[in-house]
Amino acid sequence: MKTRLSEDGTKLIATYELHPFDFDRSGRVQPWTFLRMLEFARIAAIGPLVKRHTGTLRDQSTAFVRYQEVEVAPLFYSVVKPNTSLLVSTDIGYVGSSSLFYNYDILSSPGKQVIGHSRCQMVRVNAKTRRPVAWPDVVIDKYSKKSLDRPVVPVPFKERMAPVFVYKVTVNNSDIDVRGHCNQSVYLRYCLDAAATGARKNAFRVIRDVAVCPIKRVGILYQKEALLGDELTVELWEDEGCAETLCFQIKRGEEVITQLTVQFYVNRARL
Repeated sequence: MKTRLSEDGTKLIATYELHPFDFDRSGRVQPWTFLRMLEFARIAAIGPLVKRHTGTLRDQSTAFVRYQEVEVAPLFYSVVKPNTSLLVSTDIGYVGSSSLFYNYDILSSPGKQVIGHSRCQMVRVNAKTRRPVAWPDVVIDKYSKKSLDRPVVPVPFKERMAPVFVYKVTVNNSDIDVRGHCNQSVYLRYCLDAAATGARKNAFRVIRDVAVCPIKRVGILYQKEALLGDELTVELWEDEGCAETLCFQIKRGEEVITQLTVQFYVNRARL
């Protein structure tokens, strides 16, 4: 990954060289790999967009992803191929007391056509207690936009359909990141593996093969942390109003860890 700042210094531009091993059997970039690309862009943006104004903070704080959504256009699947490049432009869109929202534009290279968007809510917390901690005033003053409303983040599922399929998974060593917990991209892999297994067993009305249905939109709400060795249950069902959307809830016992929604381009299986 190569990075540079935009001319006005408000955006970090990351360039990814895509290799054959980034893609699945359908010839599309693996969704969880793409989430890691966005994660790396966000980490790279911390220095020039945040730490440049705050310096190194030694207050025992860290920041976790609370919510992330990604939406890609059909063109994404036409231009994102092995041995091509992908650009991700990252900027800070909104800062609250303890929340900070990153916006991403996903662009083709070299044409620089916008082929997708993403946004991500980071919550600053105490590293030990996990309780919210306010961002430094300099960050709030720099990025707060009083004319903007706070971005809407979905709430945890309240009323939900009974699951049409249930899948079990154990958190393994390779799923753990430097924070000591299951990386956010891994939850998407768990869910898509569960959906693929369910589709093979004809659990869904519309989706027959997850691998050949390109993804249109993903929304992930992170609620708790999963740790090494945790035994998790993935429950999934079709959205009541849109059978092209699958809903997922990942649980540890009765405790909800993460919830996801994934919408597919069902009628564009050959994208």
